[in-house]
Amino acid sequence: MNMKKAGLILFLLGSLFIFGVGWIMPWYTSPVWSSAPPEHFDGTVWEAFGPIFMAMSFLTPAGILMISIGTILLGEAIKSHIWTYSIGIFLVILSFLFPPTIGYYPLIFGIGGLLILLFFFTLLWYWAQNHRNLNKPAKVASVYELIGYIFFFLIALLMCTILGNPFSGLYFPERVIEQNALPYYYSFGTKALIYFVLAIFFTLLSQYKKAQLNNSKMEKT
Repeated sequence: MNMKKAGLILFLLGSLFIFGVGWIMPWYTSPVWSSAPPEHFDGTVWEAFGPIFMAMSFLTPAGILMISIGTILLGEAIKSHIWTYSIGIFLVILSFLFPPTIGYYPLIFGIGGLLILLFFFTLLWYWAQNHRNLNKPAKVASVYELIGYIFFFLIALLMCTILGNPFSGLYFPERVIEQNALPYYYSFGTKALIYFVLAIFFTLLSQYKKAQLNNSKMEKT
């Protein structure tokens, strides 16, 4: 089996796993879990860390691993890059399966926020340098890509507000209740979801435009 065919199989299987577990199954599980407190399901298949919960917890990362490796195989990447990428993705997914319980450390958010700002400003700088040298069709794809970056940056800002705020972040539920701030935080979460949709959409548009440009170049040659 060649690299491209293996990549297609992994891509399709990963897509099926993610779509099934990440979107279809919650339509059935969420109404059940929200109908009663967690202790109500003790001793049943619906209990916390029971078979249904663990199946969903395992299949989603498995799907992410498959679709990630399948994508890089479809792109016919260099073999050494495939191994490096696959190991990196596996380690990241492993961190999802075994989440550590940690306290609230403002320093982590402070350092992380600074790095996000520095990386984002540098990204914009290099984007502008590269954008100058593109032809008009390629500039369209580049602008879509930039819009996607901006929405990802906005998501990072919202996450810092929701989780890193030392005055009323979600790590301090008593303050959220005292200040009646829960509706505000829920609205932040809704905005983050919308920004995620837009970020992925514009990144998709960018890749679509790049694919069109590559196809037109191949036809000319």
